[in-house]
Amino acid sequence: MPEGEDLRDLTIVGGGPTGIFAAFQCGMNNMTCRIIESMPELGGQLTALYPEKHIYDVAAFPEVQASDLVDSLWDQAERYGPEVITGEQAVSFRKLENGHFEVTTSAGRTCLSRALLVAAGLGAFTPRTLPQLGDISHLENRSVFYAVRSRDDFAGKNVVIVGGGDSALDWTMGLLPVAESVTVVHRMSSFQGHGKTVHEVLDAADEGRVGLYFNTEVTSLKEENGELKRLVAASKSGREMELEADCLLILIGFRSNLGPIAEWGLELQDQAIMVDTHMQTSVDGLYAAGDIAQYPGKLKIIQTGLSDATMAVRHSLTYIRPGEKIRHQFSSVKMAKEKRK
Repeated sequence: MPEGEDLRDLTIVGGGPTGIFAAFQCGMNNMTCRIIESMPELGGQLTALYPEKHIYDVAAFPEVQASDLVDSLWDQAERYGPEVITGEQAVSFRKLENGHFEVTTSAGRTCLSRALLVAAGLGAFTPRTLPQLGDISHLENRSVFYAVRSRDDFAGKNVVIVGGGDSALDWTMGLLPVAESVTVVHRMSSFQGHGKTVHEVLDAADEGRVGLYFNTEVTSLKEENGELKRLVAASKSGREMELEADCLLILIGFRSNLGPIAEWGLELQDQAIMVDTHMQTSVDGLYAAGDIAQYPGKLKIIQTGLSDATMAVRHSLTYIRPGEKIRHQFSSVKMAKEKRK
């Protein structure tokens, strides 16, 4: 493939918050880029799994809906016109003799760039299920869900939520205004989420607004005319109970799989790519950022991913333009200059 107008400074594998913000940072550093995203839309998990979830730990947003955060991130990046490829997975890469990178997608497309950034989040992810329920595929996305894409799916319904982490707690409070009832079933003796939300759920339970069962697991489902109506749960002490349930929301996490990236020959640890302090991997010129990047003290939250992206893009300039002195320009100065053009 001849290097011409198709050559970009940076190819970004992954179009979640980290990848989108990396595209913005490219613009801030006068770099061209492209994003390759395997899903039909940008946004990663925020778009695919919980677009209506509210997020509270992103700087300057006391509270922001996931889909709105994605829109805001894209508004930042879009002004610089990044190329976006959706619905195609990056399946392989090779480093060329001139130091450039060639990425091949699942559609057979080849993408050339001077450097490469992997921001693929958790990779491919599948929800954890309840194997004791057997084959419930006929109920999935009708009565049994593993994520909340729209609150309307639960409006006026008796909802049972399985889980005790952040997602389960967030949606316990998030569905209270629309559901007929919300009951939480958790196999452990306490919650594992953020302290503030834990207290909110416990307070709601004390007030009788939320049903709450610790040390309990759902063991079977009861249907009527092909629709979920009740479920059976059992405590660790052996006590069984029936709970009314029009919807079962299973929020016990996801299994991640790096997919083809696991075969790229990069140094891995715990299903993540090891990077140095500049977000560079074991391959010179190839960077990783966000949840897929691993380094001592790594915290896997959106805010950290945005910082990773900034570091990675900035340092990639030393690879793309070796010997050139890289000067930092404050965003206010850069934007003022652009507005005067």
